Amino acid sequence: MPTVKQAAPTDLRTFFLDLSALLRDRPALSATATERADWFDRKAELLESIAATTPEAAELAITARETATWIRGGAA
Repeated sequence: MPTVKQAAPTDLRTFFLDLSALLRDRPALSATATERADWFDRKAELLESIAATTPEAAELAITARETATWIRGGAA
């Protein structure tokens, strides 16, 4: 599973490349709960990398982390 690179807030090209890679790697419906939770953690990492300049990204990162925790808890 590829890891998300921490993009500098001004490096939007890197951010969009990482976002594209993340979306391509979105788990299938048949994925395990662990695989889905790991994907949401990767999504949170990517959003946190731009949260300093984009407040909405910080909120989305929190939601992604909460979703990963919820999935790991056996809710999905």
